[in-house]
Amino acid sequence: MKEFSVSDGTIEKMTCEHERIFIEFLDWQEQRWIIIFENVLGVKCVGAIGAEISEMFVVGVTSLSQELLLIDSSEVGLSYCFTCARECNIVLTVVASGYTVDKCD
Repeated sequence: MKEFSVSDGTIEKMTCEHERIFIEFLDWQEQRWIIIFENVLGVKCVGAIGAEISEMFVVGVTSLSQELLLIDSSEVGLSYCFTCARECNIVLTVVASGYTVDKCD
């Protein structure tokens, strides 16, 4: 995994497949990154595509993760939350086992 910080960038595109989510992220230096979330249990997205992101942070419990526990209490993941720079609210939450990041060439 290359050095990467989700700050001052834009979510350009999201693609989903079985238990995986691919997020194309354009950072403030105009470098493209692909964030790949593995073993995805759930996603909550409200205006994330095209949003300027100020940070991504990890928490153990969110309203989404609590909803997922009601569906299947045997599945546990971390909540990865992306905050919009303009409104300072969470525009994307991904509950997954982890992620990797690759720089696009």
